[in-house]
Amino acid sequence: MVKVCVVGCLHGELDCVYADIAEAEQQGQFKTDLVLCCGDFQAVRNPSDLTTMSVPSKYYRMGDFWRYYAEESRAPVLTLFVGGNHEASGYLQELPYGGWVAPNIWYMVYNCGQS
Repeated sequence: MVKVCVVGCLHGELDCVYADIAEAEQQGQFKTDLVLCCGDFQAVRNPSDLTTMSVPSKYYRMGDFWRYYAEESRAPVLTLFVGGNHEASGYLQELPYGGWVAPNIWYMVYNCGQS
């Protein structure tokens, strides 16, 4: 059986969710096979990506995705995400059919019915 960790509204805080998963695994609760983020992932690669993002001021920051994009960090589990209303849209529009945004992280397109 595949064990999926479903999260929403990461707002660029990947380190936090991966740390929570690691802690649960260390406690012997379960092993996560897949992370599914249901919007507001915020794949911000650099400061210019911030200019394409419409978010409340508390979420207007680089977050830690850029380290995964630059391959300074690696997602410890396959991570899939659907774009939400608070995304770095400039970057994601470069991937109209989805695609790899970093090693082990796959973008599945927007949730707003784009064709």
